[in-house]
Amino acid sequence: MSTRIEETVYRCSNFIQFLLLPPTCVLCQQRGQRGLDLCVNCQQLLALTDSCCPGCALPLPAAAFGLQCGRCQTRTTRIHTTVAACRYEAGVSGLITGFKYHRQLAGGRALTALLLDAIRDRYGQTSLPDLLLPVPLHPARLRQRGYNQALLMARDLSKGLGIPCEADALQRVRATPPQQGLSAKERRRNLRGAFALNPKWDGSHYRRIALIDDVVTTMSTVSEISRVLQRDGDTAREIHVWCLARA
Repeated sequence: MSTRIEETVYRCSNFIQFLLLPPTCVLCQQRGQRGLDLCVNCQQLLALTDSCCPGCALPLPAAAFGLQCGRCQTRTTRIHTTVAACRYEAGVSGLITGFKYHRQLAGGRALTALLLDAIRDRYGQTSLPDLLLPVPLHPARLRQRGYNQALLMARDLSKGLGIPCEADALQRVRATPPQQGLSAKERRRNLRGAFALNPKWDGSHYRRIALIDDVVTTMSTVSEISRVLQRDGDTAREIHVWCLARA
């Protein structure tokens, strides 16, 4: 099935679901809009990204629209493009915390729908990546939580865009302490050697890969995964990052 047909099927199924089960806002419990579990008023309260660095999605002043931030201008990076649906601020942070730690999946679906809109807006007629890879959890963390929120996001994005998603290509082979509270340098050190490619996975024919994660803060996690994906000098491979929020 072609990408265009898959996207059409996804839109039709969402419309049918809207008719049978109208959406409800995850913040105020009023009726949602556009098939989204957010009402118009609550969506306007969320800190959606508008002007941001195309390389790392760092929020920038409106006057800097389309320009790279100083860090991306002065440093070599493995990341080609980053798209974030929202800024990690009040409202957004609560939805992500509920999605990530408390099984409040409706909030995650609503934010993923906003991310889908942001991706379509960013790429326009430009070619999309040809593979989605969710950032993996360590098996111990996955057993504790019961699900990987990045994989749930990736599956929704896969349906919406008609791009394949590989759930097992990446592995988290080393359990690491939480990143929260660490400096950028400490985060990089904490993640060194934490990820590996599944030896059974052959991804040699994928040239443009999008990494899917909930929140991007210092880019440490996605940069480390990009290093793994571009190992052995495979720098021709483009790495994109799609996330719910940029902190």
